[in-house]
Amino acid sequence: MDPQRQPFVVLVGGPDWAVELTAAEAAQLQAGVRCLIEQCAAIAAVLMPEETLELEHASSGLWLQLNGFAERWSLRFVLEPQPAAMHPARGVEGGWDQDASAAFAAALLALRLPAAMGNPA
Repeated sequence: MDPQRQPFVVLVGGPDWAVELTAAEAAQLQAGVRCLIEQCAAIAAVLMPEETLELEHASSGLWLQLNGFAERWSLRFVLEPQPAAMHPARGVEGGWDQDASAAFAAALLALRLPAAMGNPA
């Protein structure tokens, strides 16, 4: 995160891709990931160790999926183009495998996004 790089203040990526997000997009991703992790934790106790789960979250141009086991899962997202006056419309799809998803989620949830930029956390 670099608040000086307006309007794209957060950089996320994986092994072969990267995208810059606005603070509002990062806050939306943060809230969605938090929601999926909370849902996963809520149902983990009723799953057998070999059972897999697939959870989805969608809100205003952002779709997220958590897929795998209660303790080890992957994340995927699709950010749809949104017309806006401050930046050009663009869309992106990305994800993290089971080895990287928990670390990415922890780092994302630890971000303290500027409150003035629409951080729901």
